[in-house]
Amino acid sequence: MEHCEWGVLIPLSIAQTALFWLVGCTRPDVIVITLDTLRVDHVGAFASDSPALTPNIDALAQDGVRYTNCYSPISVTGPAFVTLHTGQDPGTHKVFMNVFRGGTFLKNKAETLAEKYQHHRYETGGFVSGFTLRRSLGLAQGFDTYDTPPKTQNRRWGNKTAFRAIKWLEKQSGPVFLWYHSYDAHGPWNRWSPMPKSLPELTPEAQAEYDEILSKTPAYQLLENVTSIDSYKARYARSVEFADKQVGKIIDSLKKSDRYDNSIIVLTADHGESFDERELWFDHGTTPHEEQLHVPLIIKYPNRDRAGQKDMRLIGLKDIAPTLLSVAGLSAFKKADGHDLTDQSWQGWSVLSGESSHCKKEKSLSCTPLGPSGKSFGVRSLEHSAFLFPTALGDKSYGNLLKSDPTERKQVAVTDSLKSELQNLSSTRRTSVADIIWPPSKVKSDDQSAESIETEMLKSLGYIDADE
Repeated sequence: MEHCEWGVLIPLSIAQTALFWLVGCTRPDVIVITLDTLRVDHVGAFASDSPALTPNIDALAQDGVRYTNCYSPISVTGPAFVTLHTGQDPGTHKVFMNVFRGGTFLKNKAETLAEKYQHHRYETGGFVSGFTLRRSLGLAQGFDTYDTPPKTQNRRWGNKTAFRAIKWLEKQSGPVFLWYHSYDAHGPWNRWSPMPKSLPELTPEAQAEYDEILSKTPAYQLLENVTSIDSYKARYARSVEFADKQVGKIIDSLKKSDRYDNSIIVLTADHGESFDERELWFDHGTTPHEEQLHVPLIIKYPNRDRAGQKDMRLIGLKDIAPTLLSVAGLSAFKKADGHDLTDQSWQGWSVLSGESSHCKKEKSLSCTPLGPSGKSFGVRSLEHSAFLFPTALGDKSYGNLLKSDPTERKQVAVTDSLKSELQNLSSTRRTSVADIIWPPSKVKSDDQSAESIETEMLKSLGYIDADE
């Protein structure tokens, strides 16, 4: 069976496209590559001054379309990836926090990409590297193979996950839906360069910087004898470079098996990472700002259609699923909130909403109350953004003018066009999370029926407070 010229497909309806695949063309493989905790300014294809070298991601961008204004709806892993796989906003799929934090899981009645492709006789394989994506989240539904880290580990390095994904891919003869997930850029970053054997002699200025790191960085991110902000940033950059190498291995495997040209390949992230921009350093889940919600998105279409182009529409992770189904000629999800990105007549979202996970128990944070009721919220257009944070003195809101302040650090008045959007989002979401029990008493999952080795391990690493 011969490959098809993708350019012929663009004007066709979904029904016509599906027929086109059936009557003589190989159905496209669908490959979703997600790099956890990836800042958009650390990918060369999106930032010429990126501190990290990402040659493999950059090469993929040359063969695909770069979507430069793509945003996650929430700055934590589980809910963000549920949005990617269902095309639904958190307000629709109802997953507002990670399961280990006490959040809910995706219900079986939800329809996922894996289920849709499995129904159309694709082989489906999910290979994930982080504990937040274990079966308890609910995204395993529809995967013939769903491969996670061992129960006693909170992470698996991306090279090991890539090896398992590639071995699975080599055994498949028909069309595949593959999800490869890397956790390499997620902290702690102690792997990425040698630790000093002892605390260096510090000047008063360096000591002040180190003291600030100790007071503003969560326990799980503190690295022994690492005393400067730049050292933390350098380790993050090295972690991104390691993740990029694993992307190269996946791409090479697709090329060697003659799958690359006819495949749809998505590369994106669930969220970014804060450095020293906000109250809490070197963490995520705490705000809906640029550094935590702006994510890279590359889509390589079959036969490199639109290769090298840049798409500047305002879009979200929710738009990926509708796009993948459309390109493969499959029917759309009934309850998706996203839009098909191949529809060039669509101008993108006029406003996108975003949110944090919850108010964390960290000394440097001014949010209140602890837990999901202390969520912060954001809305953005291409020109402006606006944020709302619950504090002990009441809600604090402010805006940003993005053209002159792309990092969202200069506070201005909220524009009238975003004010009502922000108020509606905060009001709706606070109602939605009111039933979440906080703090969670125990974490139970399909993987672990008793109290949890996992929970105790996360406490020991500093991911969870002992009394949280």
